[in-house]
Amino acid sequence: MKIIPVFFPNAGCKHRCVFCNEWMATMKTVPRSVEEEVMNACKLYHADKDSEIGLYGGTFTAIENWRDILKTVHDLALKIGVKGIRISTRPDEINDVDFLIENGVIHVEIGAQSMVDRVLEASKRNHTAKDVAIAAKRLKEAGIKVSIHLMTGLPEDSKKDDLFSAFEVAKLRPDSVRIHPTLVLKNTELEKFFLSKTYRPQTLDDAVDVVSDMITIFKNDKIQIERIGMYQDRETILNVVAGPYHPAFGEMALSAMYKKFIDSTGAVKVCGPKNLRSQIIGRNKAKIPFEENNDVCVIAGDQRIYFNDWAGLYVSKLRELIG
Repeated sequence: MKIIPVFFPNAGCKHRCVFCNEWMATMKTVPRSVEEEVMNACKLYHADKDSEIGLYGGTFTAIENWRDILKTVHDLALKIGVKGIRISTRPDEINDVDFLIENGVIHVEIGAQSMVDRVLEASKRNHTAKDVAIAAKRLKEAGIKVSIHLMTGLPEDSKKDDLFSAFEVAKLRPDSVRIHPTLVLKNTELEKFFLSKTYRPQTLDDAVDVVSDMITIFKNDKIQIERIGMYQDRETILNVVAGPYHPAFGEMALSAMYKKFIDSTGAVKVCGPKNLRSQIIGRNKAKIPFEENNDVCVIAGDQRIYFNDWAGLYVSKLRELIG
C-alpha cells in the first residue's frame, strides 16, 4: 500500500493548540485547483490501484469547505483508480461518518496526541481521551480503518503519562499508530513557553527511551506502527526551534528497543532477519555475533530467548510501573 500525500495545512481550521503555528496556516491555503494538487501528487508518487490518497496537514474535517474538497478528491480517485482516501483529523471533528464512507474514505488518522486529560488540557487540545475512544469506536464499527497518533513530551507530560497513553490506545485496537516526540516550532504558543522557560522539551535520549518502550507495547499487541518521528518536510525542519529532532529518530528508537532486549537477557549471540541487522546491532555498535534467522532471538547461556516472549514480560513490567 502506497500513500499519496496531499497537504492542506490547517487552512481555515478553527483549532489552535500550543504546537500549531501560524506559518502552517499562512504558508499555504486550500489550493485554487484541488484537482491539480491531487493530480500532481499522484504523478509525483506514481499512484496505482494499491495507493491511498492522503489528505494531510491539519484537521481536515475542520476546514470550512472540507466536504466539497472530499467530493472532488473522491471523483478523481475513482477516475485514477486508486484504492481509496485517508484523512487526518481530530477526534472531536468526526461528525459525519456516513459522508466519509460515501466519498471514498477508507482510513482515518486520529490526532489523539495523549490519552491523559491533564496533558491534553495543558496542550490546549480542547478534546478529551474519551473523545478519542468514541471516535475510534464509531469509525471501526463503520468499517473504516483507524490510525491513532501519539506525541511524547507535551506540556505537563511524563514518561509514565506516555506509557499510559500507549496502553490506553492499545485497548482501542487501532489498525495502526504513529508516534513522534514534541518539537518546538517557530511562531507557536509552545515556543513562547520554551523561551519563557515554562516548558522544557524532552532530551533526545529521553524521547528515544520512552518511544522505544511505546513501540514494544504496540508490538506486543500486534498493532502496526506506521511512523516513528515527525514527517520530515522541508518547511517543518526549517521551523524547528528546539526539541528532540533527529533525521533518523525512528531507527534510533527501534535500536534502543532491541538494545534493552539484548542487555536485559545477557545475550552472547543475536539472531534475526538480515534487514533488521542495522537496528539490532549496527546502531548499537554491539560487539556481539549476529546470525541470520527468520525470528529475532538471542542466545543467553543455554537458552534461546525470542523477542516476542521477552516483549510480553517487559510490557508486563511497564504496566506495573504505571500502576
